[in-house]
Amino acid sequence: MKSVIFSAVFALLCQTTDSYKTFECVQKDEAPSVIPVAFYAYISRTFKALSPYKPFIFDAVETNLGNGYDRKTGIFTASSSGVYAFSWTIHAAGTHHAGSSGSQFGEMAAVLTQNGVAKGSVYADTEKQHDDASATGFVILAASKGDKFQIICPMAGQGAFFSTKYNGRTSFSGYRIA
Repeated sequence: MKSVIFSAVFALLCQTTDSYKTFECVQKDEAPSVIPVAFYAYISRTFKALSPYKPFIFDAVETNLGNGYDRKTGIFTASSSGVYAFSWTIHAAGTHHAGSSGSQFGEMAAVLTQNGVAKGSVYADTEKQHDDASATGFVILAASKGDKFQIICPMAGQGAFFSTKYNGRTSFSGYRIA
């Protein structure tokens, strides 16, 4: 794939006169050295808390450049070595949904793993009814080709979790930055 030639014109006011100077920047028409890698996926429905060490399966995929994200397993596999940025969000519900019941509401942790090793974690806990909570994690990690990244639940969660257009998506995303 060839990159698009572009030019940008910037007008800067010179400090010494009232005139403008114009600078033009042009990128050469060359093939990119690395294929773009990026994904964004979310859980398509509100759901009950997961059991310990269960993976989050983000089944609705909006973006999957490079085809590294697998919607059936919830695993992203790095297609090339480099530096990657990852973000994940969980939304705990302060009401009962998806078969949850009792006096306890949404509480759960979500841990990003790289080849099974924890690299980042978030925790969302609702203390009372109608007290929704959310948590988002963000990390930048070096990866080798074939490394596998996944979000798991490290503890017994409770209650229900939102993943809706209006209440917030429980989601996972990442992209190669270098």
